Amino acid sequence: MITRAAALGRYLTTRRGLVRPEDAGLPQEDGRRVSGLRRIEVAALADVSADYYLRLEQGRDQRPSEAVLAGIGRALQLDEHAMDYLFRLAYDVDLFPAEHLPSESHQPSSAERPVPDTTLLDHWSDTGAYITDGNRDIVASNTLARRVGGGLLDVGQNDVLGYFDDRIRAVAPEWEAYAPNVVAALRYSSDPSSPRLQEIVDELTRRSPLFTRLWARHDARPLAGAPLRASIDDFGTVELQYQHLVVPDWPGHQLTTIFAEPGTPGSAVLAYLAVRGD
Repeated sequence: MITRAAALGRYLTTRRGLVRPEDAGLPQEDGRRVSGLRRIEVAALADVSADYYLRLEQGRDQRPSEAVLAGIGRALQLDEHAMDYLFRLAYDVDLFPAEHLPSESHQPSSAERPVPDTTLLDHWSDTGAYITDGNRDIVASNTLARRVGGGLLDVGQNDVLGYFDDRIRAVAPEWEAYAPNVVAALRYSSDPSSPRLQEIVDELTRRSPLFTRLWARHDARPLAGAPLRASIDDFGTVELQYQHLVVPDWPGHQLTTIFAEPGTPGSAVLAYLAVRGD
């Protein structure tokens, strides 16, 4: 199991390799052997000692100061979401706080975690809705979401595994363009030391070379709403809208709603599915 300190070190190493020297205001060098920044260059830009920065990358230092993290974030040109992720790694902050977990020492599965009252989801008869935890496991979904998902949005499924399912890839021309957002959201919301996260990453690595490349970048940002094509039995492919919202009373979880623009084929299909009996 990877520790937070090790995860922080990997994150810094990877992001350092993605910053071009010229973008950091450094002079070009003939025969430079690295495409990204050197450790000593990051240290200088962040105004910390090279030895201290080395200890961070090697996972040998705990809880660097906010000023140090801010300086490193500037040096690595991290945006606000990447900075948020950096601070969470450094200070061992989980999006799923301990007070929301059972008292047993084992890592709970989604089925074991306490689920809040989700009856509101079923009142949204004309809007698909489901809730995911930090690992993007689906812990609640309403009838319309399950009908739209064709099994991929049932409770117990995983939203990221579902996105990399061949059924989604076959019908969504925007699939590959949006995949980086899905992968970055998994890293952003999950605990790097979670055994469940490792299971998901291992399966996706076996399944998808694209996932493997994207995961190696260590991008981290929340998922934004976007249009996505879905294949609905008896109706073919329609365009739907997905909107992602935090769940204030349940930290670390996200509510996703599925809807369509009025007057579109997608809207008509959702209206039919909402009143269709099982």
